[in-house]
Amino acid sequence: MIKKLSLYIAVFILILTNIAFAAEIDVNTFVNTYGQEVQNIIKSNLHYTGTENATSAVTYKIHPDGSVTDIKLEQESGTDFDKAVIEAVQKSAPFKPFPKEINLTDITMTSGFQHKVQKYRSARMSIMPVEPSAQTQEAYKQYMSEVSKYIFDRIPTVYSYIPQEPVIKCTILKDGTIKNVEVTKSSGIEEYDKKIVETYTGMKVSPFPDDLKMYDELPYSATVLRQFRKSPTLGAPGGYMFR
Repeated sequence: MIKKLSLYIAVFILILTNIAFAAEIDVNTFVNTYGQEVQNIIKSNLHYTGTENATSAVTYKIHPDGSVTDIKLEQESGTDFDKAVIEAVQKSAPFKPFPKEINLTDITMTSGFQHKVQKYRSARMSIMPVEPSAQTQEAYKQYMSEVSKYIFDRIPTVYSYIPQEPVIKCTILKDGTIKNVEVTKSSGIEEYDKKIVETYTGMKVSPFPDDLKMYDELPYSATVLRQFRKSPTLGAPGGYMFR
């Protein structure tokens, strides 16, 4: 006996039309299970990265061989999410064929999908620093001592008196090249500050020892202690010291 039924399931809306089935087959169970499988397959093929929330529903007809026709938007979001939903249905087809025991001429489904954008407040994350080994710390101490001596021996000494103790800051690369030289505290003589930057920019000290080669660069800073000098000499340390 052939009957025409209309059924509703929670996928959103599932309508069966022109149905002929055997009495021993539980059509409701099949429709619910098949519809959920179809929904999950479409969802797995739905890829969208829009920045606004969107809800779309699409209606489509599934034939006994699993092919799909008559794809139409039932509810539009007004965004590219609509297109993404249609493409997901197209990509998912064909679905698995209907069992031969169920003589359904077709199944018309309406599936709804939502795209939600999660917006969080700003967050702060702290990363615990890794304490260098005693060997690394000792290598660092010795290397910086050598660097200080090298830089100290080349401090510009064109003035017999410097009003303030300038602070030098720079970065040392793995190969020993000095970059990003700046005077963070002035000597009180602008010309002398510039001379310091010119002298050390691009200068090359010894490369990192093996115990420090895990670093790409190291920061360096020093204060030039102010002392009086009677006979200033270019390039000679005279009466100036680092700390």
